[in-house]
Amino acid sequence: MLHIIFFGSSDYCLPVLESLIKNFNLTAIITRPLSPPEKFGLMHKIPVFTPRSAGEISVLIPDLKKFSPDLSVVADYGIMIPDDVISLPQLTTLNIHFSRLPKYRGPSPVQYTILNGETSAWISVIKLVKKLDAGDIIYQKEFPLSGDETAGSLYKKLFNIISEDLPSVLSDFALGKIKPVKQDDKLATYTRKITKEDGFVPFDLLSNLMKGIKPNKAILDNWPLTKIPPSPFSLLLTTYYLLQSLRAFSPWPGVWTTIQITNNKKQITKRLLILKAHLENDKLVLDEVQLEGKNPVSFRQFCEGYQDLFSI
Repeated sequence: MLHIIFFGSSDYCLPVLESLIKNFNLTAIITRPLSPPEKFGLMHKIPVFTPRSAGEISVLIPDLKKFSPDLSVVADYGIMIPDDVISLPQLTTLNIHFSRLPKYRGPSPVQYTILNGETSAWISVIKLVKKLDAGDIIYQKEFPLSGDETAGSLYKKLFNIISEDLPSVLSDFALGKIKPVKQDDKLATYTRKITKEDGFVPFDLLSNLMKGIKPNKAILDNWPLTKIPPSPFSLLLTTYYLLQSLRAFSPWPGVWTTIQITNNKKQITKRLLILKAHLENDKLVLDEVQLEGKNPVSFRQFCEGYQDLFSI
């Protein structure tokens, strides 16, 4: 039975851990402190290590060698793994990535898939190498999209799919039944890490879209989403990308703007989260919002309390 070390930190990757412990000898888990995988390892009495940097990972090499790993599997980890740790297993270290590589290399392939309106999502399992997501491909699978997925729900679906397929993929690879395929670097595209500020929408832009007014360049220059996909940003697709971002940035960082409200005769800046919206007669229609510190409400209910903010 294959001896496997797992690297991963989020709750999304728990199905992978379940698959590995059921089908292989899961010898160790490398994760972040207080993460769901750490709790999983402690519950199943599997050795757990929680390094906070690449340097701390390298320090673990003498301990990891004792497990005589055949393979390491990486999924949603978040720390650069040093070369001497990548090469530690007898066979190799494999990375799970959610795009049709070499497209959408980098940390946010699921968000970019939704933002760009792709009709399918992809799962790739590759050899982990020093160059970002550039390793040889040993497995790829397509997953058709319904068009209503959020980043959160799509991550869950893709992790469930790869968890089901992983036992046969790893076993066939170890037996030499899978021939790795090199990526064409010329076809590579890249994603960047999504930040909290990426969810910000200028209030003037939001107001204009709700009135059906084409935004000007000055307003768009203050919208972080224009710096993500595509490049150059198309004015014709402004409302489209805003609606896509509602799903791509759910559950985090969300899509939000800032508003000025009066409290005890003082003007206070508050964050307004846009939860649901749709397009109607070429105008953006807000359906559900949440004011900072309050519960979600319909946009109509919100306007009843703050009548002067939106004049549509």
